[in-house]
Amino acid sequence: MGDGIAPNPVLQHQQEILEDAQQRMAAWTKRRQEAIESGIDALKRMSGAATPIAAAGIYGEWMSSSINRLLADFQDAQAHALKMAEQFQHASKTMLGAAQLQQAATHPVVTEVTPSPAPSPQLREAAD
Repeated sequence: MGDGIAPNPVLQHQQEILEDAQQRMAAWTKRRQEAIESGIDALKRMSGAATPIAAAGIYGEWMSSSINRLLADFQDAQAHALKMAEQFQHASKTMLGAAQLQQAATHPVVTEVTPSPAPSPQLREAAD
């Protein structure tokens, strides 16, 4: 950034959103891999269980860990949606602020108001 060119705030916001999404997708993929591995392990253990009650216990453990992974997915999705809303709000303010500055530069600001002339008596009579 030593070339004197100001960074584009909209592109910065997009980059932040993409980086956040990439991190969340990596975490999601890791949870899916854990789900596959724990599912295969649970099936192996269930097939070797001595009693149906032992198999049900293994299934319950697997189900509990699966629900925890789903909750983590929902929490990540919620956090990402919140981050996107914040980024959108900030980008909107930045863009609107830039548009207002540009408009102010091209259109002079009125600093003095000239009073309008009083209505003519003929207009007053017509209005009554």
